[in-house]
Amino acid sequence: MKNKNLLKKIAIATLLIHFSVSGYQIITFFMVPYPIMPNEQVALKKVKNLTKLGKLSKYTLRAIKNHRTAGILCSYDGYLAFSDLNGQVIFPRKHKEPAINILVTEHIVPVTMIRNTIHHWELDQPENAKMYRVERDYDEEIKAYFWNVMEAKIPKDNIIDLETIIIFANEKYVAIPEGITLTTKNPQLILPDIFIKKGITKVTSALYTFGIKNFFQPNQYIYKKEKQNYLQQLKN
Repeated sequence: MKNKNLLKKIAIATLLIHFSVSGYQIITFFMVPYPIMPNEQVALKKVKNLTKLGKLSKYTLRAIKNHRTAGILCSYDGYLAFSDLNGQVIFPRKHKEPAINILVTEHIVPVTMIRNTIHHWELDQPENAKMYRVERDYDEEIKAYFWNVMEAKIPKDNIIDLETIIIFANEKYVAIPEGITLTTKNPQLILPDIFIKKGITKVTSALYTFGIKNFFQPNQYIYKKEKQNYLQQLKN
């Protein structure tokens, strides 16, 4: 866990330095495994103590748990992206306000005007969706910026605002804690962590979005050759 937190801090620091220098602004967040319940901890301890299996079972379970957060589809302002092996999702920032809605749903429906020209997106199953409002604010007393996460109401007309992050998943397996999280004043919006519960199925969402992917643009990266590595930059 300590190593994973360290990797996350390094990734955030690298992003802040790189995109501040390049002039691009991004929205990013990490998907992390939902905290293990006490009964699950007991089960993991018992498996770990099965010496005849050696250390293989321990590392296998750890790998399965960590990869729970990889490959989850998300969209924002016409862009489509997967969470990477670290559970990180990155989008080019397309709106000015330090606030955003996050919608968790398995299905959305395109309402078109002409051919592939989208007028707007609508919720297909609003009863199986959840929406959250994430806003950055400043506390005068403690002199600090913070994210305030609140559950929001699903629009009555089911129309999805373009500047909404959509997580394509069953809302039962995605937890976004309400409340306050400390942050900094930065043009790069580093949102609070999103927790993914055990049992999430990513294949169903992937197959569904395959039918609507032509309406989205994938994140584009530019690679610059350095002395001993390649520098990756998100194209805005």
